[in-house]
Amino acid sequence: MKMLYGVCTVMAVGLIVFIGQKFFGSVESKSDQLPKKFGHYQSLDSLKTIRSGKVSMELLLESTEDIQYFLTPENEVIAYGVAGQMRNIFIKISPGGTVLDSLVINAKPLSLAFVKGYIVNKDENQYYRWSFDGNRHPFSISLQNEQFEWDTQKQQALFDSIVKESPTVVIDYGTASPEPVKSSTGELQTIPAMQTFTAMTYFVKNKCFKFFTTLNVHRQFPYAYTEELLLNSLFKKINNNISGNREIIKTPAIRYRYFQKLKPEKVRFSGGGGNTPGFTKLIFHGNLFTDVIYKNDTLKLKEFMYLEEGWHASQIEIDGKNIGTLTKNKVQPPHYIDAYLYYTNPQLAYALFSNDDKKLYLIK
Repeated sequence: MKMLYGVCTVMAVGLIVFIGQKFFGSVESKSDQLPKKFGHYQSLDSLKTIRSGKVSMELLLESTEDIQYFLTPENEVIAYGVAGQMRNIFIKISPGGTVLDSLVINAKPLSLAFVKGYIVNKDENQYYRWSFDGNRHPFSISLQNEQFEWDTQKQQALFDSIVKESPTVVIDYGTASPEPVKSSTGELQTIPAMQTFTAMTYFVKNKCFKFFTTLNVHRQFPYAYTEELLLNSLFKKINNNISGNREIIKTPAIRYRYFQKLKPEKVRFSGGGGNTPGFTKLIFHGNLFTDVIYKNDTLKLKEFMYLEEGWHASQIEIDGKNIGTLTKNKVQPPHYIDAYLYYTNPQLAYALFSNDDKKLYLIK
């Protein structure tokens, strides 16, 4: 009798497990069986060069910061990346897809501004015209009203001239602490109030100037102006109607085909700070399979990622459906994969591709 009871118990438990897996799924479920047509896709995680027919895609640049770009009037692409903390690397790509030249500047990345092809070292008050003429040597920036000795009328005259004549103006704000003034008896007087100012770095006929002014420049040069000026992307454009206001320029050259779920995992994430409680998410380890079309060939790529289906932060769609949020890690802060990036134009004999803002591939 006891034996019969035990057998019944085992059967009942087995039935419950079967029903749970059937109707509610299981965190221990098996991985998706990969369709045969995706079996020959090549891995972006392990290969620096991927080939298909007459076309190859090669990793050209990796950076610790987001890579910036500029297209010169001669259709040469300048790509700017950072290696480590101080090594700023600029490469020049010909319209035919070969690297023509490179420039390395050792400086803190925050001290440099990449402005319509000009490279400005704000700390050293120097600028480079290398993107246009190949000259590796910096030029001095002409400083104007550095000691704030100009009256309002003189400042306004130059400001009006800049607005009229300069197509490129970089706006930075700062504060100055005047030195205490001594009285006739030698005693220190009250320290004057801290002064706020604007540093306007501008270009006129290939020459660079920096104008220090106490005028209000916000109406003519709002934050949106500087943001657009320093976007430096061939892949994205400003769109203030979306989160992060950087919109990826879509292309039919990229077709997301399939996401293979390898295994699910419940991951515990901490809150956003303060007393914000933590939360648990179900994510899937897996591979994203993608076709990248260039001319008459198709590069077939796969990349390992993590998928969270409940939140649609990524722009990746398969068969017209957003599949969720894709990341390259499963910890905070998450390394999001928004979408793949692709750029070419009729004047270029190649295309640029990126699966990450910090990586650049060349297709030709």
